[in-house]
Amino acid sequence: MGRTVTLALVTPDGTPLGTTRPYEVESQWWQEVAPVVAGAREEFGIEVTVLRLVAAERPQPHGGAVTYLAEYDGPPLELGPLQENWLTPHPLRMTWAQPGGPAASLRWAGVETGVQQRTWNLSSVWRLDGAWLKEAPPFLRQEPIVVAWLGNRVPELVPGLLKADGGRMLLADVPGTDRYDAEPAEIAAMMEDLFEIQSMAVEHVDELVGLGVPDWRADSFIERVTQAADKYADQLTTQERDELGKLVAGLPERFGNLADCGIPDSLVHGDFHPGNVRSDGVRRVILDWTDSVIGHPALDVRDEPTLNARWCSLWRQRIPGCEPERALELKRPLGSLRGAAVYDAFLQGIEPSERPYHAA
Repeated sequence: MGRTVTLALVTPDGTPLGTTRPYEVESQWWQEVAPVVAGAREEFGIEVTVLRLVAAERPQPHGGAVTYLAEYDGPPLELGPLQENWLTPHPLRMTWAQPGGPAASLRWAGVETGVQQRTWNLSSVWRLDGAWLKEAPPFLRQEPIVVAWLGNRVPELVPGLLKADGGRMLLADVPGTDRYDAEPAEIAAMMEDLFEIQSMAVEHVDELVGLGVPDWRADSFIERVTQAADKYADQLTTQERDELGKLVAGLPERFGNLADCGIPDSLVHGDFHPGNVRSDGVRRVILDWTDSVIGHPALDVRDEPTLNARWCSLWRQRIPGCEPERALELKRPLGSLRGAAVYDAFLQGIEPSERPYHAA
């Protein structure tokens, strides 16, 4: 499944030009724009920079017919009409989604051009010569903090941070491939890498919170989840509301029991899976710390028997007498609860036209 793409073109200063005819792109993923840029080059012989999604025939991702606003600075083209409301400003629009925004970021990185890989409301990613330029929204600014902190302690396990400013960061390229198809033995080794980080970071949680890493320890977790549950309670059925209410009301006891398991809070990656590990067969690097928080390490463990067993073994060696199996059982509903609260938080931080990216 792919996409049928139409480009609504504007000049780098935002002057509207018009829309292209539709063309086909093999990749279905709305935020992956490298194929969109390559398709425009192949179909029309033009270079564009994608700014943002402005229309989609489907109410939720992915595929279908989509329209992107894109910058174009070249000879006149034969174009169709462009909807003026696509150009209406919004206070929550990301800087990289505005005309001139991508060029400003490239200048900050010290280059004039690069390969645009991804753009949506949660990130902008460009591949440069030997580096990656990444931007994050105001509500997800912890990654450069975490990468810089880890880079001073376990530099072999994280990408090199070349520079950072606000939501922008320039990361050194990491040789190898993203390990989506890793075998169980390699996945177990990845867990050992994460454990090395987390067992070290347990002594520094207050420092990391002070630096700006979000605090998702018990009290903060309960407060955030309670607020989100109350906010959406009227959208649930009576049964759903009752079940959620009992679960939320039981969180203080659950966290108390979790603490009794003897595994302390630490740095949580937040989206730990093989695709966020890159390796060349010699070195493994954990990527994408965008969702990192301070919380219970069990939040990073997927429900997979071999992985669970390795995680439990590592913590038992680190803290004799701890109860990692019980911790994993207690944490089962916590990932979904945290995910719902995080989802609500970033919906409040993006413009409404971008919400289809996150529809389910």
